Amino acid sequence: MLLVMAAITATAQPKAIGGRLGVTGLDASYEHIVNGKQFIEADLGLDFGYAGRGKGGVKFTGTYNFIWACPDWTPMGTWALYAGPGISVGMAEDVVVYTIGDVTKGYRDHGFMLALAAQVGIEYRFDFPLQLALDLRPCFGVHMNDGKFKDPNTGLAVEYGGKTNFYDNGMMGFIPSLSVRYCF
Repeated sequence: MLLVMAAITATAQPKAIGGRLGVTGLDASYEHIVNGKQFIEADLGLDFGYAGRGKGGVKFTGTYNFIWACPDWTPMGTWALYAGPGISVGMAEDVVVYTIGDVTKGYRDHGFMLALAAQVGIEYRFDFPLQLALDLRPCFGVHMNDGKFKDPNTGLAVEYGGKTNFYDNGMMGFIPSLSVRYCF
């Protein structure tokens, strides 16, 4: 029993749990150190809708990050600069361009989104169990919907045929997000 407990303790890796707030949404965030220079970040949360002005949605994003520098900027705590690829999936709102007759419009519509994510950031771990991180995480992918919506001007249901478009709300990831996590 003592040997099993020692083996579990020896393989335990640092973890952090908390929240991530950005212009695109509010996430529950989990970080797991794979080794001293790599970590996995998983975020599940509420999408604020297109540019924060629409109907909310839900999305999951997972990234695999590589720590490429640990500057010694302060005598206490540790800094890390990191970057890595990931994937994002969920039900979110985005602008869909549709044409009815000879009129072309852009409308915010809910649908499924699937995107590749690219994350780059900086984090600071205090000497006590708290971590702050600031990152950019744009998403490049597609947004698919059923092609039905209620016209805000007339109140009538409109069908324009399902569409698959570039997920342009993913570009909002170029605006920094702040994470606050408890380390254990």
